[in-house]
Amino acid sequence: MSYLRILRPLNCLFVFVTVLCGAFIQAYTYKVFPVIFSAISAMLIAGAGYVINDYFDYPIDKINKPFRVLPSKKISLKRAYFYAVALFVLGIVFSFFTYRIECVIIAIINTFVLFTYAKKYKFTPLIGNLLVSYAAASTFVYGGLSNHNLKNSLIIAFFAFLYTLIRELVKDCEDIDGDNKFNARTLAIEVGKKKTILISIIPGLFIFAFNYYLFLSGNFSKITFIFMNLLVIVPLIYFIVTLLKNIKKKNLSRISKLIKIDMLILLIILWFGK
Repeated sequence: MSYLRILRPLNCLFVFVTVLCGAFIQAYTYKVFPVIFSAISAMLIAGAGYVINDYFDYPIDKINKPFRVLPSKKISLKRAYFYAVALFVLGIVFSFFTYRIECVIIAIINTFVLFTYAKKYKFTPLIGNLLVSYAAASTFVYGGLSNHNLKNSLIIAFFAFLYTLIRELVKDCEDIDGDNKFNARTLAIEVGKKKTILISIIPGLFIFAFNYYLFLSGNFSKITFIFMNLLVIVPLIYFIVTLLKNIKKKNLSRISKLIKIDMLILLIILWFGK
């Protein structure tokens, strides 16, 4: 049970679903088996990422989160490390069954990204945030490639990258007290919470501009454009304004959860919109 728990099953399931979304959103082809293998591959690599992250976070989790699998000694550090490596390798092996060399390359790149993020870049200003945002966005592209649906998957991947980056910056501000105890160098620690929230406006502006570009280029219908503005752009403006007025931990936590919900709403709009 501990070997399953450390994988964050719900998060892995979400990765599985994002691959399916990237594969089938507005798709004209339905290559089921390559897509299933790509989803399993992505899920295994993501699970490996969570395990290796816990492995390198062990000293911090011993103090902050002693209930987690490794600090509570349900799995030894050595076994956790080899478990992560095995999952990474298995994820790459499954990528070959997509019959797309691009998927194999992404699987290898993501393995490298998740490992180096956990080991070196998690607490590096902005780089860690960008790597997490890339990993989140790449699952959509991974699915799109497995079903020859790259164009549609790139649209959703771009939004996912920007929205994840905003949430990552907000979470940096939320976790600043705990990160400070371990001399972490997150962006919020380096420049302060207020400036970090101001920086998060930049990806927000890209979301705003990309939404208009897709409408003007004919990729979004008028109804999709309206829903995007009402249910994505307006809440995003509300999030930023609220955070600029109140950067206390409770509000940061609340907005972080709301951003996650709004990301799901964005996904639904893009799935059903034309």
